[in-house]
Amino acid sequence: MRQKKPDKRKVQGAETKKKLYEIAERMFKEHNYADVMVEDITDEAGITKGAFYVHFESKDALIAMVIADYASRADTDYKAFLEALPADMPTSNVLLALTEKIAEVLIETIGCENMKKVYQMLLAGTVDTEAVKGYGRELYLLFHGILEKGIGQGELKSTLSAETLARHFVAALRGISFEWCIRYPDFDLKEQSVEHCRLLIEGITV
Repeated sequence: MRQKKPDKRKVQGAETKKKLYEIAERMFKEHNYADVMVEDITDEAGITKGAFYVHFESKDALIAMVIADYASRADTDYKAFLEALPADMPTSNVLLALTEKIAEVLIETIGCENMKKVYQMLLAGTVDTEAVKGYGRELYLLFHGILEKGIGQGELKSTLSAETLARHFVAALRGISFEWCIRYPDFDLKEQSVEHCRLLIEGITV
């Protein structure tokens, strides 16, 4: 039986889309996203502006994809980090460890300038950022799992559900990271994140 040859146009299209994505990802790191034009991306890629819209509905759609991928990769790292922790580690310590890990990723991998850009897009509302802010995000599920386990084991006690508590923890981290952005460099993100996490834990520790 003859093996079907891959469609050359589809292969070229996939390669072009990947190239556009990689160029855009780099440009969004180096510049304010509002300053990056579609023409800047297509000029470097060596394709026409019309060809860009074959692969992406708009620049905002491309930005949304970049942000979603960043969030997905970060959440995958957080999940792997939690799985590597000792199974018998107290819930409060797990929460603190995860909080510290999130702060480290924000500082060392994403960076303050990129976080500012994410907040700009969230506030502008011109980009679909559900992958970052949506309650279905893996990060909420991770906190939910930790809190639910802690409540089930009797380590934590709250009139609020584990789901609601998870939203409070993530909201606190988001607020602290925003504070980091506006006070950088005179703000220790890791220290403040852990301190606020401890305050939340104290309110629900048995």
